[in-house]
Amino acid sequence: MRITVAEVITTHGIKGNVKVKSFSDYEKRFDKGSKVYIGDELLTIEDSFDQKGLKVIKFVEYNDINDSLKLVGKDITIEEEDLGELKEDEFYIYKLIGLDTYSNGQKVGKVKDVISGVYPNDVYVIETTDNKEILLPALKTVIKNVDIANNKIEVDNLRDYE
Repeated sequence: MRITVAEVITTHGIKGNVKVKSFSDYEKRFDKGSKVYIGDELLTIEDSFDQKGLKVIKFVEYNDINDSLKLVGKDITIEEEDLGELKEDEFYIYKLIGLDTYSNGQKVGKVKDVISGVYPNDVYVIETTDNKEILLPALKTVIKNVDIANNKIEVDNLRDYE
């Protein structure tokens, strides 16, 4: 399974570089020599640097703006096993989506989405069993337990956030 780690936004210069929006917190994800996919094409990163909140990436396989134009709007993916290890109490967003959500022992909905990078902390979007959306801050005082193996997340007093 491949995981999306960035999206190609536009080209940069005439030598095949592209600007990408990274979805990854792993700072070495786009280091020289890293392998990524765009579609089924395996690409090698020759160089990368940050510019105005985006990454500028040069792929070994692309040396001309006319070639790299076809990459615009496409996702950059990696193999799941290349994600790397997380610290305790950290989770990959794609593993949180769809988790059954429980409050006070009762199933109240599912994690529909995770908003990241907008607020000081992540925000879990919970779709309740009665088709409402509740936004929960991903704080230890709110999220009591995340159990990926059992497809379950436990929150404290979900109704306080309606």
